Amino acid sequence: MVQVSDQKIVVVCDFSQQMNEVIVHGARMADILKKELCLLSFRKGKSDKNEEYIKLSRLTGSLQSKLPGVPISNMVLKGTLQSNITPLVESYEAVLVVLHQTKIKEYMKAFRESSIPFLFVNGSIPEFLQYKNVLVPVDFRKASKDTSLWASYMGRLNKSLIQIIYAHETNSDQLQKLNRNVDFFKKFLSSLNVRHNAIAGTTSSWGICGETLSRAAEWNGDVMIFSGSSSISLLDLMIGLPEKKIVRKAGHLPVMLINPRKDICMMCD
Repeated sequence: MVQVSDQKIVVVCDFSQQMNEVIVHGARMADILKKELCLLSFRKGKSDKNEEYIKLSRLTGSLQSKLPGVPISNMVLKGTLQSNITPLVESYEAVLVVLHQTKIKEYMKAFRESSIPFLFVNGSIPEFLQYKNVLVPVDFRKASKDTSLWASYMGRLNKSLIQIIYAHETNSDQLQKLNRNVDFFKKFLSSLNVRHNAIAGTTSSWGICGETLSRAAEWNGDVMIFSGSSSISLLDLMIGLPEKKIVRKAGHLPVMLINPRKDICMMCD
């Protein structure tokens, strides 16, 4: 029997119409990574905590009968994801949060304070539940290398193919930085015997995430992993961060966001 870690894949349950889609992806990730699936609900204001527990308990019981191989727990916390993201990681051992794509605006503040990735999903189409063909756009930023760790997890634990989609740069300094990042990816994944290949993109570092998204079907991608903004200006906050726009345009493609502004919390094998 495969040992399951106490670390948790957290699914935020808001009992909306899209919640089941999020749970399906959360359960899939829990199975791939051999982690506990944790259903999380937030109690706001003076809402009845017991009522939330009853709803989650019923949902947990229903899921356990359908997923006997996946340990499932639940919890109700007061407040918001933003106010609870640190204790979720430090006290409850969360390693990944799964959310619906339509919630990207609501949860961006929590993401900017998170040391674990946020996985945004939409729908439960079988081809996007395989997580076998991982697209990773790579640019010249140092933060671009932060995606390598989770790419390696998918490669080692799910036997996924990692597709490194690297930018096209003409500036010599940026090209040098880009080449260093691509070389790092290749060496790191090779050292772990993870299948990978590198594909030359046609756009600069500022457009490589958009190109990867628009050509995902061409490359048979079923998940995309990329690093969010390294620095955030007032203008970014006013017009919207690039990662928010990418997630909104992702369609049924799951998108995993890595926060480069925090040290990444490592997952136990």
